[in-house]
Amino acid sequence: MRFSHFVAIAATTLALGLTHAPAYADDAGDKSLAAAETAMNKAKSHYFEYEATTTEAGKADKKVGLNVWIKAEKRLTEFTSPADLKGTKVLILSPSEMYVYLPAFGKVRRIASHTSDQSAFGMAFSQADLATQKYSSSYQAAQSSSSDKEVKLTLTPKSGQTTDYSKIEMTVAKDNNVPTEIKYYNTEGKLIKTETRTGYTCESSVCTPGTLKMVDHTKNLTTTLVRKKWKVNDTISDETFSKRNLEK
Repeated sequence: MRFSHFVAIAATTLALGLTHAPAYADDAGDKSLAAAETAMNKAKSHYFEYEATTTEAGKADKKVGLNVWIKAEKRLTEFTSPADLKGTKVLILSPSEMYVYLPAFGKVRRIASHTSDQSAFGMAFSQADLATQKYSSSYQAAQSSSSDKEVKLTLTPKSGQTTDYSKIEMTVAKDNNVPTEIKYYNTEGKLIKTETRTGYTCESSVCTPGTLKMVDHTKNLTTTLVRKKWKVNDTISDETFSKRNLEK
């Protein structure tokens, strides 16, 4: 398979270059979003092992194994199965800097931001969807509803920001301030993806979901990531997130 095809699969919608109407927000919404971001970023580091299953109408299910190292905004993903993906690695250093290593070519290549709607390695998630832990730098939040158990937020882009989505609706559980559902909208205001995060468990005050499920409504595509292993606050060397390490 040509390298360009691999890159097309690996690349994700990191920036769609959308033009937005002025954002709206309120203090309650911004405070709730800040609390959620604090909860999602309490750990110094994470290590995960996942099994991902992608289902699509009329096709056989696709399963992949992947290991993920996270430190601050840096993220390294290594595929462990199936055989044709084993050893493939994706390194994210920032939302605008991403690299891929494909064993068949033995080279590290930078993946440019682009406007295609292709998912990461055939999954409903893009790499940006999986990696995003902070929204407030690009989005403002308004509280749309609140109950004893949860708060619902509407996120819209801040003025002058280029974002992946024109609107995000986020449901946050009040007991530990973590997202349980995230809905993503395009420029036409159409719901294009719905993500659910369930089965949260906690190590001390750090909580992560046991299952992440993304439904891509535009493709009738669903990917479910099931956490098989998790380590929190282990020491992870900065070298782990280097381009040189991708080739090891």
